Amino acid sequence: MKRLIFTLFVLLAGNQLFAQNTMSDLFNGKARLTFLGLDFTQSKYIGRAGFMDPVAIKNQHMVSWNNLIEFEPKKFSLQKIFNLKDDQYASKVEDMVTLNKTANVEGNIIADAYEISEDQVKKSVAKYSLSEKSGIGIVYIVESLFKAPDDSKEKSAMTAWVTFIDLSSKKVLYTEKVQGKAGGIGFRNFWAGGVYQINKEIESNLYKKWSKSFK
Repeated sequence: MKRLIFTLFVLLAGNQLFAQNTMSDLFNGKARLTFLGLDFTQSKYIGRAGFMDPVAIKNQHMVSWNNLIEFEPKKFSLQKIFNLKDDQYASKVEDMVTLNKTANVEGNIIADAYEISEDQVKKSVAKYSLSEKSGIGIVYIVESLFKAPDDSKEKSAMTAWVTFIDLSSKKVLYTEKVQGKAGGIGFRNFWAGGVYQINKEIESNLYKKWSKSFK
């Protein structure tokens, strides 16, 4: 009987140690946020003329776009946007850099519109191998890069599912599709502009909406 009680105590203590975080925890300053980077494994590249070097996109640019999150925090950090202290925020993109090695760029350059579903987002997250095991992770699961024709009034843009994950369980806490207008000199900077604009959309509009919804 004593052994049974001890076993139950250990199990309960373990459950408390690895208790799931919630979105409310994040907006009330009770959870640490880790920016995990950009997941391109489900992405399509719309507008064939805009993506002429798929090898460079996979082997060079995907790595660079993720590394900007760590190497250029003034532009790409989410710490101030989420009103977090230094010990409440980190960026760690190495898991997404590794994951993106499995992405198929050449076979996903298309001409037509493309979307993924919330269910696809959740299935993707369930397959992640993450080195971070505590707190909340935020990852941008990129749906598409759309390169508008030069003679078009449409705007080139990156579309991504901004996804919050409980890192102890890999449960998706919340996900929302967000678009960022691309812009900048050179291929890398042009699409990095899309990431920057997604961050600005969170700062300008979505953070306020989310904080009201989840507090």
